[in-house]
Amino acid sequence: MLDDPGALAAVDPHGARAALAGFPAQCRAAAAIEPPLLPSMKRPRVVVIAGMGGSASAGDLVAACSAERVEIPMFVHRGYGLPSVAWDEALVLAVSYSGNSAEIISAADTARARRLPFVAVTAGGALASLTEQRGLPCVRVPQGLMPRMALGYLFFPLARILRALDVDVVSGEEIQEALAVVEQLGAELAPERPLEVNEAKRLAVAIGSRWPAVYGGPVTGAVAYRWKTDFEENAKVFGLAGALPEMNHNTIEAWRTPLARDLHLVLLRDEREEPEIARRFTLLRDLAGPAAGGVSECRARGRSTLARLLSLTCLGQWASLYLAALRGVDPWSVPTLDEVKRRLREG
Repeated sequence: MLDDPGALAAVDPHGARAALAGFPAQCRAAAAIEPPLLPSMKRPRVVVIAGMGGSASAGDLVAACSAERVEIPMFVHRGYGLPSVAWDEALVLAVSYSGNSAEIISAADTARARRLPFVAVTAGGALASLTEQRGLPCVRVPQGLMPRMALGYLFFPLARILRALDVDVVSGEEIQEALAVVEQLGAELAPERPLEVNEAKRLAVAIGSRWPAVYGGPVTGAVAYRWKTDFEENAKVFGLAGALPEMNHNTIEAWRTPLARDLHLVLLRDEREEPEIARRFTLLRDLAGPAAGGVSECRARGRSTLARLLSLTCLGQWASLYLAALRGVDPWSVPTLDEVKRRLREG
């Protein structure tokens, strides 16, 4: 049914597949957004990126891209307030697509109380209003998407803001390569591409009725977590995520249990992974693969860290959408999540 346009339309009435098809154009448009007038400050000692859910994924990408090239620590903060590291000479970047996440408003209030330089990235909501009232710099991005489908609009402005402050997490050349990779994948993974030549469709079929257990390496571990949350929100199925080498010290033991038959092992591979990590992936497949219900390996594309991470992210987005279609669930709506927010607003 994944090759049947009518069947996909019936299970996706809100057009999540159109949002994913527009992701390459979203990334290109976002990469051209100029940062606002930034606070007068010297190069930060530490950067704290406050975000929740799909919005926080942009911070994870920034941290992953900066890990081997920037000496400034990047912390992704998921929660209320700010961590204790966010004091003198810290920069706070608040990213919330909706602009209404209570945790991010709390982070903004804490940044103000500590008199920290602050920049927001949002499509509107209370966060945009707060920045207008206080005269704080804010990047406004287009509305109309679910936060998890707005990664381009959130990541690229963060990268431009940091670059303007002489914290170069990605170069212009790396951005152009990543855009080209995303555009190529957009064509390869779209609904028009049939199952036999569509990696995302084949992966969804391979997972089937099992639960996806996604593992990455030191660089791709952040994307493994993103896959987990995409499967949970889009396909409404439990997902597991982890990273090597850490999971070799704990989770690997659980793959001996009968429950492993209900899991589909997904390995996110990277041609630039260290030989030690490549060997650990081989051992994971050898030891956990026979116990699992199935095993799939997915390879990152591109030379730069950004291209490789975005290529895997694109694949995971599409795979989760096709898995939602196979399970007959709407990949756009999140009724339980919405109910949590409603009850919190009512106190």
